[in-house]
Amino acid sequence: MDTRLRIGLLVDSVFWPLWAFTAIERIIRSNFAELALVVLNQSPPGSGSSLSTFWQERDHLLYHWFNAFDQKVFIRNQNALTPVDATRICTSVPTLEVKLVTENGAQHLCAADIELIKSYQLDILFKLGSGALRGDVLSSARYGIWVYRWGDHRKIEDGLTGFWEVVNKWPETGAALQQLGADEKKNRTLFESWYFNYPFSPARSRNYILWSASSFLPRQVERLHRLGGEKYFEERSKGHVDEVPGPLKPNRVPSNLMVLWIMARLAVRNLLEVSRRSFYREQWGLLFRVDRDGEKGISAFKKITPPNDRFWADPHVIFKAPNYYVFVEEYLYQTKRGHISVIEVDGKGNYKPPVPILKKDCHLSFPFVFDWKGQYYMIPESAEKRTIELYECIKFPDQWQFKTTLMKDVNAVDTTLFYLHEKWWLFTAIAEEEAAAPQVELFLFYSDQLFTDRWHAHPMNPIVSDVKRARAAGSIFLQDGVLFRPSQDCSKSYGYGFDLNEIITLSDMEYCEKTMVSVRPDQFGRILATHTYAKDGNLTIIDALTRQFKWAKTA
Repeated sequence: MDTRLRIGLLVDSVFWPLWAFTAIERIIRSNFAELALVVLNQSPPGSGSSLSTFWQERDHLLYHWFNAFDQKVFIRNQNALTPVDATRICTSVPTLEVKLVTENGAQHLCAADIELIKSYQLDILFKLGSGALRGDVLSSARYGIWVYRWGDHRKIEDGLTGFWEVVNKWPETGAALQQLGADEKKNRTLFESWYFNYPFSPARSRNYILWSASSFLPRQVERLHRLGGEKYFEERSKGHVDEVPGPLKPNRVPSNLMVLWIMARLAVRNLLEVSRRSFYREQWGLLFRVDRDGEKGISAFKKITPPNDRFWADPHVIFKAPNYYVFVEEYLYQTKRGHISVIEVDGKGNYKPPVPILKKDCHLSFPFVFDWKGQYYMIPESAEKRTIELYECIKFPDQWQFKTTLMKDVNAVDTTLFYLHEKWWLFTAIAEEEAAAPQVELFLFYSDQLFTDRWHAHPMNPIVSDVKRARAAGSIFLQDGVLFRPSQDCSKSYGYGFDLNEIITLSDMEYCEKTMVSVRPDQFGRILATHTYAKDGNLTIIDALTRQFKWAKTA
């Protein structure tokens, strides 16, 4: 499209939650859309007198108290629900005041108000606020009315964001941007993502989700502008099944009595976690095997157990005849900081103690190491510095120097590169908002050059938006003519397991992958998690999380 899209907002107040204000402000600052109309609902829920509102909410007062307490104790970043006065970005935007009428559980507008909205020739009307909007108003904008839907649409009703999922200890939940249909079963999903649930606080879990989902709206508006309506909605229909299964679990505000039960349940859960952390430490170690004589199964793997004061994780392996070199994150509990070390392994499986090779004034992990034209390079994760940095090996394997910065001012983790079709492809997990979880969305960039900070964003970004398979679990590799991308499953816990995904399509316009192999910790006995896979030559290595008594004798 050559002209900017015209966006309208249907809001209950001039005070918007911070996550939504951030999303709308991003649209206003863009060159693909403009805010053309604000429709202000004069009769939002709870708009009566203070006394009547108190009386209506009397059965849920304890929930509001608990929610305020939960936010104060557990939210460490900006609170996504902080109210922001939006008048400063709407001063030059026409405002239309309407009254929404609730009938049979749905909200409606009168015909006169609908005609007024239509006169502004909106491309999208975005509804921010509570209540389902139905009726003739659905045709008041060219591309319909867009709303957020909270929760796993396969299991729970739309409503509270992540609350009941945390209470019931579900490992994940969802969020989606939808185009409203005549009823919920006819809503069209425009974009959806899946998130982990922080099991000790509904407020923190909700904050992660809201900040992550704040990017949905501006990204999809930009995509609609770039593709045009016909192609955009044709793409949105691929692979989406918007049928609502039933029955769904309710997602309403709990009663005062129910909140007492929830508070007791969460208190016990938190106390058990504090107790566990007081006496036990979760420690990453390594499992490897050198394939020979047809050995298979867990018995073929040898353990490399770190001393009790540290852990080893994120293995990446390079075969340089006659030995293997395993690059790992070495994390010291005392300093709470990781550095990069290397472990030398011979062809018989004998190994030497790790040797530190790269230490910086920030935490380093995930040492992605690769060979290019006979020279070795490394990209360690340096998210603490908000950079993606490339290092060059000046003497293999233990001497490295800074080469160049590939990206700046980016909250990116677990970056990998792959050279194909005369292009460098950079895969990295990014949180576009500071308080969003970085293991949820995978972004792809490409460039003709390696030593550059000019990377082109892939038009399908994020190419994966799912906590179960976004974050990298190792280097992309080619096997028997098939390209595989290892990915982490972070739903049940951080780095719970990993998958090997076949990359079916990789071009500067398209990306498609399919999960072929899944590895979970229950395949390895007493292991709690495994989140990195590396293989070169005959050596295969993974990391493994176990729980150790804090005062156990140091290995």
